[in-house]
Amino acid sequence: MTKVKDIVAKLNEAFPESIASAGDPVGLQIGSLEAPVHKILVTLDIRPNVVDEAIRRGADLIVSHHPLIFRPVNNLDYSDPQKAMYAKIIANGITVYSIHTNSDKAQDGSSDWQAEELGLLDVTGFAPDEDGIAIGRKGRLPEAMKAIDFAHYVKEKMGVDMVRLICADQDKMVETVAFVCGDGNKFWKQALADKCDAYITGDVYYHTGHDMISSGLVVVDPGHYTEKLFKYEAAKRLSAWQKEEGWSVECLISAESTDPFQNIF
Repeated sequence: MTKVKDIVAKLNEAFPESIASAGDPVGLQIGSLEAPVHKILVTLDIRPNVVDEAIRRGADLIVSHHPLIFRPVNNLDYSDPQKAMYAKIIANGITVYSIHTNSDKAQDGSSDWQAEELGLLDVTGFAPDEDGIAIGRKGRLPEAMKAIDFAHYVKEKMGVDMVRLICADQDKMVETVAFVCGDGNKFWKQALADKCDAYITGDVYYHTGHDMISSGLVVVDPGHYTEKLFKYEAAKRLSAWQKEEGWSVECLISAESTDPFQNIF
């Protein structure tokens, strides 16, 4: 019988919990390492609709990118939707395990997956974390292009409805690109220091956008939900291990959207 600890051992081998950024609450969130596993549901976020999906599809282990519990819980008051969700997870015997910045920093993890999705060449590490391990990646586009065309390129490659272009000159040529998955606002000056033409990250703040424009850097914000790529790539890895290890489990990709934003055009 396959147990949670068997799955976690392989995940921790590929995405070591030890390399997660300081304070990032990765790893086991709810449940037991000794619990048996029959179905794994892979998701970007754990929201009530994803928990309902896990119950409906019979999943007893959820593997997520964003940790379920970012801040300590001081009670389990069910009138709070977040805490009611925790209770539902527990009541249905579901174990939750999260891989966040350790996936971003790992070799052949989230950052490398995104670099491949973007078609970058000569990829190297970008923005070293406190432990010296890069949390993002930088590389070269297949061909140089204007900033406005680069924005469309990112939109197409990342499969999103819209992106935000932040720049002083839409005709500025872009060839070298850096990125940090999700919210990498604090790393944009590193892209300047590394002499990159452009930077990609989500959740750019209004006033930070002003500073980016003043610096001359081209920035494209495709949003945070581009990290949904995790679902598909992590599921591929788990499915490969299932065959290699002979696990008696099925790996499912969540069909639920957890993007909180609706783009109205």
